[in-house]
Amino acid sequence: MKSSQISQFLKLPLQGEDLEIKTFSTLAECTPNTVVFAKKYSEKNAIFLSENNQILAIVALEYAGKLNCPHILSENPRMDYLRILQEFFAPKQTQFGIHPTAVVEIGVQIGKEVYIGANCYIGSQVIIGDRTYIHANVVIESETQIGHDCCIKSGAIIGQAGFGFERDSNGVPQPFPQLGKIKIGNYVHIGANTCVDRAALGTTIIDDNVKIDNLVHIAHNDEIKENTLITAGVVFSGGVIVGKNSWIAPNVCIKEKMQIGKNSFLGLGAVIIRDVAENTVVVGNPAKELKI
Repeated sequence: MKSSQISQFLKLPLQGEDLEIKTFSTLAECTPNTVVFAKKYSEKNAIFLSENNQILAIVALEYAGKLNCPHILSENPRMDYLRILQEFFAPKQTQFGIHPTAVVEIGVQIGKEVYIGANCYIGSQVIIGDRTYIHANVVIESETQIGHDCCIKSGAIIGQAGFGFERDSNGVPQPFPQLGKIKIGNYVHIGANTCVDRAALGTTIIDDNVKIDNLVHIAHNDEIKENTLITAGVVFSGGVIVGKNSWIAPNVCIKEKMQIGKNSFLGLGAVIIRDVAENTVVVGNPAKELKI
């Protein structure tokens, strides 16, 4: 493809030669005829890019007038680079249907262009939206609703009973029946070996565009609002509510029934035992506010 095709796709002007583009790379590993990006301005990067004038660079606005190589100025180079990779280089989903080793119970509703991988189990009364891709060895129990354009990675378990017990008069733990449901929105990503528990009563909710990493535990009756990113090793206790656009770093642990305000940032390994206000950064054990 030509640099001009990428320019037209981004709807941003091309500066310099209309170079043939064969592949993509990082700045550190770039070779001729590749597309790269530089998110922030540095003199070192500017010199490097100018010395390698056979690459197309997607760069921050601060690079204007400082490069000799073909380039496109962008307000968000990393986002535009992501769009280029998705449009021109990322493999498109071409696999649809149900693998012959998967078990799909009676009453499941499956949308268009869905893929269900090898050795999956899909329980009764599950609803799966269009273009959702379910990798191998996933378990989705009954009373689970999944939106369209979702991705569920291998080993994820969605909808099994959560950990709920009540001690009787003799102090013996008795299981609290987990009879609720799960509702997962659109464009949700659920990583490998992640568990999402059904609600005890009511519904465990994961809203649109939530992205969940590998090895995450989401307990019964949690509610994760839209655009939140949850990284590896995070543990939610039951009844937690997370506001939209939040970032939860690796190995965060959240006490039951905590409320996390929108646009919050929970730092590495934070232990949340109090509610977190909107637009707040917290770190530590127990977590304390770093700044607003």
